[in-house]
This record gives sequence, C-alpha cells and structure tokens, in this order.
Amino acid sequence: MRKNIVEVKVENGTNEILQHAVDSVHKSGGGSIMIGPGIFEMQDSLHLKTGVKIYGTQGRTVLKKSRCVSSDLSADLGYGHYDVSVKRPDLFNVGMGIHIIDDSGRGFYGTVATITWKDGDKLGIDKMLNHDYARIRHARVSTEFPVISGYYVRDALVQGITIEGNKDENDFIDGCRGGGIFLLQCHGVNLSNILVEKYAGDGISYQQCTRLLIENCEIRNNSGSGLHPGSGSTGVIMRNCKIIKNDNDGVFYCLRVGFTLLENCEISNNGNDGISIGARDTDHIIRENTITDNARHAIYFRKADDVMGGHRNLIEGNIISENCRKIGMGEVFIENVNCDIWFRKNQITCGKKSKYGIVANNLCKRICIAKDNSFVCCKKEKMPSTKSGIFEEIIPKKLSVGPEYVNNNSIRHLGILEE
Repeated sequence: MRKNIVEVKVENGTNEILQHAVDSVHKSGGGSIMIGPGIFEMQDSLHLKTGVKIYGTQGRTVLKKSRCVSSDLSADLGYGHYDVSVKRPDLFNVGMGIHIIDDSGRGFYGTVATITWKDGDKLGIDKMLNHDYARIRHARVSTEFPVISGYYVRDALVQGITIEGNKDENDFIDGCRGGGIFLLQCHGVNLSNILVEKYAGDGISYQQCTRLLIENCEIRNNSGSGLHPGSGSTGVIMRNCKIIKNDNDGVFYCLRVGFTLLENCEISNNGNDGISIGARDTDHIIRENTITDNARHAIYFRKADDVMGGHRNLIEGNIISENCRKIGMGEVFIENVNCDIWFRKNQITCGKKSKYGIVANNLCKRICIAKDNSFVCCKKEKMPSTKSGIFEEIIPKKLSVGPEYVNNNSIRHLGILEE
C-alpha cells in the first residue's frame, strides 16, 4: 500500500501549517511531507512523529524561531502538574511552546511543553512539570523551545531544512531540553542536508537515542555547542558535517554516550574545544575529521576517575592543527583518568599557541600512539610523562568500537532491546 505524500506550498506560514501536515500523515499510517520554498514563523516546535519523513527545499525552506517573551510565576508550581501560573498571561497564547525553569530546576529538570488552554493567570500544558518550581528561586516561563523536536519517535526523517534560530531575540536554553533540533528517546531518525544557525543553545542535541544518522548538515554560529550527543545515546553516526563558529564546543559528548562514529566532519573556529569527551563516553570512532582553529583543544578528554573516564576510543586519520587559539597547551589534551585511547594515522600540527601534539596526565594508562601518526611543528611528539607506561606504540589488533558493535548489552541502560 502506497504511503501518503502531502505537499505544503506557502511562501509564508507558521508551525501550525507544518504540524497539521505531520499529524495527518502520522494518523494515516506514515508517509512523506514535501515542503516548498517559504519562511515559517515557529511559535512552537515542529514535533516529529513516527514513520513521517519531512523533505524541505534545500536552502529555501526556512523555519525561523519566534521572538522570546517571558514572565515570572504568579504562584509556585508542583511536580507532575499540567499547568503553570504566570504574572504576565497577556504575553502567552494557546499553541505557544514554553520552557519552565528556576534556579534549581534546570537541565533535565526544566520543562518544555505546549500551551493547551488559558484561564486567567493559568496556562495549561501538554506535558507534566518535571520539577517543583518556586518564586523564591526566580522561577520563570519563557517561549523557548527546539525549532524541531522529537520525543519517543522511531523511523523518521528530516531533510533539506534551514533552521534560523534568531538568537538575538531569544534566551539561552540548555541542551538537555533544547536545541535547534532536539531528540529525546528517539530511534532510527535520519537528519540530513540541514542547516542550523544562530540558535540560542546547541545546534543539534540528542538524548537517550539510538541508531540516529546525522549527515551532510551544517551547524554554525549557535550559542551553545554544535552537536550534543548525550545521556546514554548509543550507535549514532555523525558524518560529512560542517560544525563551525559555535560559542561552546564543536561536538560535546555528554554522559555515557557509546559506540558512535564521528567521520569526515569539519570542526573549526568553535569557542571552546573542537571535541569534548568524557563521563563514561566510551567505544567511539573519531575518524578522518579536520579539526582546526578552535579556541581551546582540538580534542579534550575531560577529568574523571576510573569509573567515569572516556575509555576505549579510536582517534584515526584526522587532520588536527592550529588549535588553542585562546587557551591550552596541547592540540589533544587527556586528563586523569582516561585509558585505552588509540591514535592512528593522524596528522597533528601545533600552532602559535599550542606547544604539544598530545598531552596525557599522569594517571592515564595505555595511550597508544602508533608510529604512523605525523607530528609537525610540535615541541615534542607528546608531552613528556611524569610516569612511565602512559604512552605506548602498539594498538591492539581487535578494537570492538563504533556503531557496528552495538548490541543489547550496550543499550540496555536505556530500557530497550533491539529485535
């Protein structure tokens, strides 16, 4: 049976037009939506649905984030409730996306929801509150939300869309709940040929996801990191992307991300590290990327203990040069305690600020640097160690890393099993 194909042809529209198309295709069993050239004012996210494929017109289908409005609370709010009370209800309308936080309720404790009804100072929402929010802790509600979001979605696609984040008229939203594109507990979603720019947060953030494919995307000039793999996400492929001029890291591996491939990407001119990795981020392949001109390190393995280290990662065939523009002493910097990091066929060139190609602190183990790596203009090939045995040359023949090795054992922490 042929799946539905729905066309959207308007020069100027809103998220409601797009959402109606997505919902109707989803209810009919899945299919495709073809969006013509146009600018869509986003008062709420475009919410993805299982089995729905969205195709924009490359470079001409633009989803623009609306200007943010905000209000303090008029009453304290309780966890699990489905409404909020605000001092300025006149600023809000049914259908708007909102973000609720206070000083202790941020990150995953923040709530992103859609307004479903309005009664006096009360706004009904479609998702329950994730925290208790109190006026004494400066609780507030603002119209911040991902431009495209997916929650519990399987086998969907977004292609050929431009996201204009309008960051100058918006407040920052943390990557645990926001991003130009934000996915939570999504599986088998494909994002391709997408431009995400000027969003007041991360470009693309995904949490607790598996089997994503992110390819041929450009992620630039966002207020947070470019890519934010997080919260146990596993088996994701990120390739052929341009990740440039974001205010924080180019790629920020957050917590317990495993078995990913980051391949053939340009990661340059970001405001902190090119790639930041740690906190049980293990079993990755970082291969054939160009990592240049970032403000701090090209690749930074964050400080951890034996349990929380970013162990078992292959760094292969990358061009690494001219990083540490503002701070840092090494193109690659490995803090305590990260072990079993394998370097193969990389070309590492130190710039004016960086002195060393690879720095590893003294509790690291088995930092394996094969002879086929090339070091250019570095003070020494690697920073001299204060403890023997940190650096080795022989890489194990069998490396069970990357998406190919995802199995039920590697994803059971997410409470799912692959068929």
